[in-house]
Amino acid sequence: MTKARHVLCYVAIAGVLPYLLLKIVWVAGGTLGATDPTFLREPAMIAGNAFTAFMDLVAILVVLAFTYDWGQRLPAWLVLFPIWVGTGFLAPIALSSPVIGLNLAMEPGDGAQLATWVTPVVYGSFAWQGFTLLAAFVLYARTRWPHVFAGTAPRGPVGVGTGAGAVLALGTGLAHVWWAIVPEEGVNVASRFLDGVHGVLALAAAGAVLTLAGRRLRGRLVLAWTGSGVMFAWGFWAVFTAVAMAGDTDPVHLVLACVQALGGVLLALGLPGTARSVARERAFQPTREAAAQG
Repeated sequence: MTKARHVLCYVAIAGVLPYLLLKIVWVAGGTLGATDPTFLREPAMIAGNAFTAFMDLVAILVVLAFTYDWGQRLPAWLVLFPIWVGTGFLAPIALSSPVIGLNLAMEPGDGAQLATWVTPVVYGSFAWQGFTLLAAFVLYARTRWPHVFAGTAPRGPVGVGTGAGAVLALGTGLAHVWWAIVPEEGVNVASRFLDGVHGVLALAAAGAVLTLAGRRLRGRLVLAWTGSGVMFAWGFWAVFTAVAMAGDTDPVHLVLACVQALGGVLLALGLPGTARSVARERAFQPTREAAAQG
């Protein structure tokens, strides 16, 4: 297990570096890969590049925490929040990587602002990070919280916040599925496929959080974790680009992004309670078994 974690750590970092180095060059004023360097000097682009470079630096720190013993002693939230957000950003791209790759091969871009090699490098880095960071997190979580992978959760009523999150997930999930199915002018196949992945993961998260009880908990926890992370990360990113980066976003899409991010947060807030319920159930299990035998 330890050897696998070390290998995954440095394989993951190798996937982060191309994107991170490109962003650092751009923030520092370089023009690597830019056929029209002027757009890199716009305040919105500088802010966006700095923010995404910071996110990749955090990704490196997180994967190091997954690998070395000091990471086991960190407060849980300090590890879980960034990997939850990272899961949300990277999972749809990793799952859609074959379609994205095919689309890039068929439509390599016109090179008006960026060289044609930049987009494949960026999306390749994202897909690489998605697979390796999530694998490293699974190995870390199995070591630190083994009861969550093997336990059961008691049945009980769904909380108001979780129920509201499921409703918002249902609405935003159906909207993304609609955008994926109904053709829209100027939207390529990869974008539509990504919308479909977003929609399916949101719907799966809604179903998972409403049934987080009993046995076979692991699969539903994965769906709830991933779907809620996707909702928050991409909803937040849409709002960030529209407000902080002065993006040209349709008001309907902006409202939906806010609703989506809120729904992701509400769904995720119910997961720690489920984990605590599993821990209590595991703690009481020997007592119950002894009582049954006696």
